Parts: sequence; structure tokens; C-alpha cells
Amino acid sequence: MFSYSEFKNIINLVKVYLPIVDFSDVINYNPKIFCVVRHDIEFSIDRALKMARIETEELGITSTYTVQLRNNTYNALSQKNIEIVQEIKNLGHSIGLHQNPPKMSDEKLIEYILKDIETLEHYYGFEVDRYAFHRCGSNPGILEKYVEVPNKINCYAKEFFHYFQGSPPEKLRVYYVGDSNHKWKYGYPLEFDFNKVNKIQLLTHPYSWTEHGYGNSSNFVSLIKERNDELVNSMNTETHTFPEELLV
Repeated sequence: MFSYSEFKNIINLVKVYLPIVDFSDVINYNPKIFCVVRHDIEFSIDRALKMARIETEELGITSTYTVQLRNNTYNALSQKNIEIVQEIKNLGHSIGLHQNPPKMSDEKLIEYILKDIETLEHYYGFEVDRYAFHRCGSNPGILEKYVEVPNKINCYAKEFFHYFQGSPPEKLRVYYVGDSNHKWKYGYPLEFDFNKVNKIQLLTHPYSWTEHGYGNSSNFVSLIKERNDELVNSMNTETHTFPEELLV
């Protein structure tokens, strides 16, 4: 589970039944069948880059990567991560804001989102034209309201997402399939009956995916080691007094 090989199998299966398109294509052309692919970057921008390269170089697709401006585990505006995000963009992918929505009025929330997007645009050097909410439990009802920001794409807009409470309705406008918390919700893509599905939003979190594929606990162990190695190397670069015995 959660190996790059599995991810390739999922994408290749989807491509047999549905065209993989961009969110903007759905808005502009209103296709009757489609799959939009989104990746929310949490914990590791490096793993997002690996997935972006696989998509472009091996699978021949492009998708959307959303970045958190306020994340305690990575700095979206460090020079290293700016260059990584720029490479993801240059590979043909779209970049969006992954926003943890605070409790505020819709009007203030729109301003809040736009300010964060403007910050990303300033440092990344290109337009950020979309956003996706993060941890919506902190702001119940945010998905139900389908908040619209002028001239920006809400990845949870009605064109790409069907909000419901409780059990899913018999017929969904768009099927939402995600790997949140290292487990598949609303169905496992390799077991999907694509004859009954014509519109899908496929969401993954790149931190969950590796070459080998791990269960939840083992994945976090490997992720912590990666991030620790990065921290040690960064500290060693920044000072001439870093103890050699602590080097990786």
C-alpha cells in the first residue's frame, strides 16, 4: 500500500476510463466525464516533488499541488522549498493554496485567502489561481457553503465536489476519493466500478507515498528520519561549530 508503483497503477487505471484534466478545464469546457487530480502537501515538499516528477515523466499527466503557507513542519517560503515548488510548476503542474480556514465571516475569509495567495505569488513568481481547504473540522460547514474567491478556483466548488452529511446519496454529482490519514475514504481506486462513475476528484497526500510503500506508523518513522536528516544538514550548513558526531 502507498507505494509509487501502486500510485502508477491507480493513475493508469483511471486513464482507461476517464480523461485526467485540470480544474480549469472543467470550468471552461464542462466535460461530461473527467478526473481531476489534487495533492495536498503536508509534512514534506520533497515527497511532493518526487510524485510530480513521476506524474510528468512516467505517467504523462499534470495535476494540482496545494501548499500550506502556515505549516509547522515545513517552510513554504524557504529558498530550497521555493525552488522545489517552482520545479513542480515547471513540470507542468498547477500550484494552489492549502488553507486551514479560521472561523470568520465569509467576507473576511475571502480576504484572508487572497492575502495568503498574494504572499505565495510574490515569492514563487507566478500566479496561484486555486485553493483547497485543510482540516475543515475546525470550521464546520465551510465545504457546504462553497465559498467563492473572485478569479480563483475553489477545489471544493460544486463542479468538483458533492457535499453531503452522513451516508452518501445514491447518485453523487462528483465522486471524491481521498487517502486522508493514510487510508482510502469513499472507496479504493483500484476496486472502483468505473462503469458507474463519470466524474472523480482524486486526492492524495504525497507524504504518504514512497518507493517501498509503508503502513501508517512505518511511514511516519521514515518521514521523521527524512526530516531529521534535512534539519541536521541545514544546521551543519549554517554553522561551523556543528558537532561532527551528529552528522548523518
